[in-house]
Amino acid sequence: MLRPTKKFGSLQVYKPNRQTAVTSTDTLVSTVNQVAQEVYVPAIRQKSQNALQVDKIPVQFYQEIRTGRLCSCFKKEYDAPETSCLVCFGSGRVGGYNLYGHTLEVIDATKENLSMVNVQVNDEVWPWRFELIEDTLEGYVDAVINVPSILDVTVLKLFSTGNYFRTFVRKSSDTAWHRLTRSAILSLAAVESTLVVRVILSRKTTADATPTFTHFYIRYQLLDKTLYADMPKLEGLHVADNFALEGLQTSEAFFSADLPIITINDFFKDTRRNVLWKVTGVTKNDPLGVVTSWDVHVRSIESFEIYNQVP
Repeated sequence: MLRPTKKFGSLQVYKPNRQTAVTSTDTLVSTVNQVAQEVYVPAIRQKSQNALQVDKIPVQFYQEIRTGRLCSCFKKEYDAPETSCLVCFGSGRVGGYNLYGHTLEVIDATKENLSMVNVQVNDEVWPWRFELIEDTLEGYVDAVINVPSILDVTVLKLFSTGNYFRTFVRKSSDTAWHRLTRSAILSLAAVESTLVVRVILSRKTTADATPTFTHFYIRYQLLDKTLYADMPKLEGLHVADNFALEGLQTSEAFFSADLPIITINDFFKDTRRNVLWKVTGVTKNDPLGVVTSWDVHVRSIESFEIYNQVP
């Protein structure tokens, strides 16, 4: 059928009527994203995990803490923390670095709801520290902690100077104190998740220097899972040419998607060879926004660097 359109003088122009074309849809093309997300991306992720089974290296991966309490060493006028601080390990956040599969509890001067008897916070040093009030022989600091559902307690460490310290723990609903040990936390937390930790400072005479401590570091294990990386053998590494440090080596590492995030602020320990590596570059492999693996550039960590002090 023809239809009139434009008329030029006595000339009439006709065009065919518009037709609605029927087209067929390719099911695979129309659902390509869904197919990729449900089939191909999981297959890529599984392949990456399988690749680590060939020559896997067990590692302990430490991820920088980017939220939480600001460390007392942080100087606002410089907008920077103390690089040698053992509370934040130069990161600016209390705890500094969290081991993959674990979580931290750090009792320091910035922790909320502290109770102190005969103890004061010296805020003229960085990081701040607890010490006995003048002319007192003994005092203590109490802190409430909330223990998550844990598999184990892997670190209990008091960062202190002086010799006269005692540490105890109790349930918040009880008055009976117990020596602060791994087994005590595990047994008490199995009954009640809210506990109270007490750190007692003492000295023999008031003429003696006060013992001091900056923080009590507790690390809980949440996952029973070993993390692995794929790396070349040590003889295959090379010395970095962009660092003026003799013996500094660089390498590459491959991680599966077990790690949800890796940044250039993280580091890890090759537990088989007892070597520490600092992440210097990260490539995230994430087709359709789903992380399947990580390609990581690293350098060796020297003995004088703060990372060696992280428990």
